[in-house]
Amino acid sequence: MTKTCFQDAFLPSCFIILIFLQLLPTVVHGNGNVTFDVIGPNEPILAIVGKGADLPCHLSPNISAKDMELRWYRDKFSPAVYVYERGKNVSGEQMEEYRGRTTFLIDHIANGTAAVRIHDVTVFDNGTYHCYFQEGTYHKEATLWLKVAGLGSQPRIRLRDDKDKGAQAECTSAGWYPRPRVKWRDFRGKVLPSVTNLSVSATSGLFAVISNVKITDRVTEGLFCFIVNPLLPEK
Repeated sequence: MTKTCFQDAFLPSCFIILIFLQLLPTVVHGNGNVTFDVIGPNEPILAIVGKGADLPCHLSPNISAKDMELRWYRDKFSPAVYVYERGKNVSGEQMEEYRGRTTFLIDHIANGTAAVRIHDVTVFDNGTYHCYFQEGTYHKEATLWLKVAGLGSQPRIRLRDDKDKGAQAECTSAGWYPRPRVKWRDFRGKVLPSVTNLSVSATSGLFAVISNVKITDRVTEGLFCFIVNPLLPEK
């Protein structure tokens, strides 16, 4: 603020001149590039096997990212999960396992927000991702975590008679991820000792469950097999 006063022959006056500087929401580097931060979700993103998952990131401040290079990648910068550059998808840099399984969400790109949607999520999509924004020579990135959960098939119980182990009840189910927890209870709600074997499919990465409990004279009125995914709420 500057203060200017003068005396005139007819009208003494004093002018106060206020100078306001509007602070712009962006900061500019010496090289002329706008600076920004890239922000992703604070918590891991939960995705269900076979469903879709969105990996969102946004700029702070909320400036347009339309003419920037945007890249979502995993362990290696290239090839990547998805690459967008100046309004176009750079398909030549996309990882083979994500081709035909991704959609770029750009409805709010003018406000600095974008996301990659992964379709038909698999166990192998589980893990860490990075979203990278570049304007000129300036770039920033954020890290995202995708947690994949597989809710297996309805458990089935059948009775079997083993010559060495006696009468047993066997519970089977498949399609779980990560490693599930298995419990047996009787009709009173008492937890029963059991033997559980888990196997992993080499093609899908999903767990299959085979669990056995010995049938005794005291366990005749009802048996219940509970299989729980540690990432999902119990029902």
